[in-house]
Amino acid sequence: MRVSSIKFYYTILSKLTLIILLTILGAYLFFVKQAYFFCLIPMVLLIERVANIIRYFNNTNQLISFFLLGIENEDTSLRVPSKTGNKSIDNVYIGIERLNDLFKKTKLDIRTQEQYYLRVIKQSATGLFSIDNKGRVVNINPAAIKLTDLQEHHHIKSLNAINQALPDFIMHPNQNSPQQSATFENRYGQKLQFKLSEITSKNETIRLVAVSDITKELDNGEVEAWIKLARTLSHEIMNNIAPITTLSQVISNYFTKNDGQIINQEDINTHTIENTVKGLRVIEERSLGLMHFVDNYRRFTKLPLPETSNVNLSVLIEDNIIAASTFAKFSAISIEKIIPKNMMIITDEKLLSQVIINLLKNACEALVFENRVKPKIIVRLLNINDSVRVEISNNGPKIPAEIREQIFIPFFTTKDDGSGVGLSLSKQIMLKMNGDILLNSNKDELTTFTVIIK
Repeated sequence: MRVSSIKFYYTILSKLTLIILLTILGAYLFFVKQAYFFCLIPMVLLIERVANIIRYFNNTNQLISFFLLGIENEDTSLRVPSKTGNKSIDNVYIGIERLNDLFKKTKLDIRTQEQYYLRVIKQSATGLFSIDNKGRVVNINPAAIKLTDLQEHHHIKSLNAINQALPDFIMHPNQNSPQQSATFENRYGQKLQFKLSEITSKNETIRLVAVSDITKELDNGEVEAWIKLARTLSHEIMNNIAPITTLSQVISNYFTKNDGQIINQEDINTHTIENTVKGLRVIEERSLGLMHFVDNYRRFTKLPLPETSNVNLSVLIEDNIIAASTFAKFSAISIEKIIPKNMMIITDEKLLSQVIINLLKNACEALVFENRVKPKIIVRLLNINDSVRVEISNNGPKIPAEIREQIFIPFFTTKDDGSGVGLSLSKQIMLKMNGDILLNSNKDELTTFTVIIK
């Protein structure tokens, strides 16, 4: 390689030397000898040599340029000269040829992988399609066609047939939201979940959409929720009905004989009357409890529609903390507040107050019931991405894992005198206002309920 490099330099040097000598000879004949005709000969040779060396470098540069353009345009049809008469240049050409062959192989491997992935995508049970910046469908697999009725080259506005909000959700997703997904129902009653992602290149942004039928999962979840609710309802109703039935039979036996006939008036004594009164009182208490339970259920199933207005959430929370001070032993609890001033939101003030006061009440009861040493409630108001969050934490006992999944189920309670409506009602209120309530029982050894307001 070193020998070829020396030869290359020698060739260039000899060409340059010849050009200099021809220049000197032409100048000598023109200016000294004033042989104007004979000076043309070295000048012609000089021009030919200069053109030769320019062509010598241009050919190599042009070949390299064509090679690079070929890589940029994925063109591997470049033909490289086999022999140029210069070993150094030939070595450059050999290197370009090897790179070109390697590029051909890489391109073939990429195409093979593309074909493989395309086959996998087409056979996928999950619907997949991509759209360009103008909303045109670029690629789509059969599963997506079946679920959405879209076709390749269709515009995304065709999805108006499923839901008018769907095209806008796909074309203008909320960039601040960590989960770019939403569920819509098509005309066949299928509940379709759309998940978004993006691939950004130098020229454009391609939006990828995955669509899947989650009807069965939602239906299973709904059935499971109804089963849990039915169990809770039957448990609560039976707790009230069983004593009423038993006491009714006992009282009835006081006033009937074995053959079913009513006893005589003279057979009624003071003890019978006292037991009868006690039994009727228990029946009355259980009946009232059952009526209270039914009233709670009616209240749970008939939530009012939210009436939104511009609300100063900071003031609303402070007012609810003052209202919570009327709870038993609330004065013994240390209240830590992390509340920025004047945070304004659009929400239903009454419904949101109902949720916050209920969470404060539950936190207070959890601390009082356990007689916690240095009981503490922490109230935080945060603005995270596209949502406002109210965190109400307490240092009371951890909520067991087996209870966490049931804590928002209507009428589920671990309290002897609890109705099981508070948390489930609060959850339904927040869901109705497009928000949510989450439970975190691991954060900083605290039990935290987070109210998400959107």
